[in-house]
Parts: sequence; structure tokens; C-alpha cells
Amino acid sequence: MFERTGPIDTGGRVRRPRPGLTTGAVVSAGRRVIERDGLDGLTMRAVATELSTAPTSLYRHVADREALLLAILEQIAAGLPVEVPGDTPYARLLRRLLDAHDYMADHVWVLHILIRGELVAETALAFNDACLADFLAAGLGPGEAMAAFRTCWHLTQGELLNQYPLQPPREPSQRCLAFAAVDPRRLPALAACLAHTPGPHAPRDEFPHALATLLTALLPPAPPPGQPRVR
Repeated sequence: MFERTGPIDTGGRVRRPRPGLTTGAVVSAGRRVIERDGLDGLTMRAVATELSTAPTSLYRHVADREALLLAILEQIAAGLPVEVPGDTPYARLLRRLLDAHDYMADHVWVLHILIRGELVAETALAFNDACLADFLAAGLGPGEAMAAFRTCWHLTQGELLNQYPLQPPREPSQRCLAFAAVDPRRLPALAACLAHTPGPHAPRDEFPHALATLLTALLPPAPPPGQPRVR
């Protein structure tokens, strides 16, 4: 791709490539655009405006919008926890997944990209590897470890998408109204359990309990000290 090196005429206003522009600056600007305007707001022109430069200047640093998006994902995925404290695989898995949940709560828009199944950040693979290593250390086989990891990640991802929608619903939402109108004579079990559902403004603390319960079910019981694990 060729780029003009001279001034660029934009309807009577002359814009010059910003001196000192770096790939890191472009990626950070793209991230700011997404966090302010949402995924649909990420365009090369919007990033150029954020940097007060010409759109063509960006192509020296990123090939296109998808390459920019992947670079942003790499930057965020680098913050996922890998080394965590814990004397047992269970303790490490619980800590790592809880920390990942809290970290991704600030970047929920990333999950809307990941569920498409098209992009993966290589910097996230160290997190995957650490989780799988602990499932293996707990006594699961490779196939079991992968299934267990995916199950835990799906729980984490689903809880985040449910609790942190990109656009908060209007209050009261149709969903709230539908549950409030449940007839206990027709749906007795649902009505009884709904009475114990936290309200929309209650603290959300179900995830740690749900994750701990899931890990307990997925991991084989630890053998007594000095006794080898039997598979």
C-alpha cells in the first residue's frame, strides 16, 4: 500500500502525518475509541481523529481494522492472570479464574469479539496453558482437562455477558416484568426459586460460589497424603 508523504487536502484543511506516531499509540487510541464509542465506533478514520492525524498514516503501523482490533485484544489479554498463589490445583484454578473474571469485567466488550470464534490473542494462551496445567496436575487426562477448562471459561464468560450488558436494559425491563408475572399455580418451582433471586441492585456474589461448586465437581478428590492418585 502506498501512502502520500506530503500534506493531505481535506476540504480546504491541510493535515500532515503526525510525527512520532507509533504502533503502540495507534493501538492505545483504538482502545480508547472502543471504550468510549463501542465496537461499531472503531474505524480507521475515528482512530486517526483521536490521534489528530490522517487515516493513511495509520497504515504504516496496522494493516487494517481487523489487524488493529487483534492488536488491541493482544494488549488486553496480556493482563490475564497466569502465575497465582495456591498450594493445590483447585486453589490456583479458583484464584486464577476469579481474578480473570474481575479483570474481564472491565473489558466485557472483548467477550463479544471472542464469542464470534474468529480471533484469538496469542497473549491469552499463557492463561489457557496455566489453567490446563492445573487440571492435569489434579489428575485429569488431556481431553478431560480441556473439557473442564472450557466449562469453567464458559461459566465465566456467560456470567460476565449476563451481568454486564453492553447496553443496560430499560427499567423495568421486559425480562423483569415477565418473571414478576410468573403464576405459582402454573410454574410452582420457578415461582418458589424466584423469591430467592437477588434484586437488580443487589451485590452480585453468585459467581465465586458457582465457580467453586463447578471446580469441586470437575476435579477428582485429592488422595490422602502419601497415597498415589488412582485414575
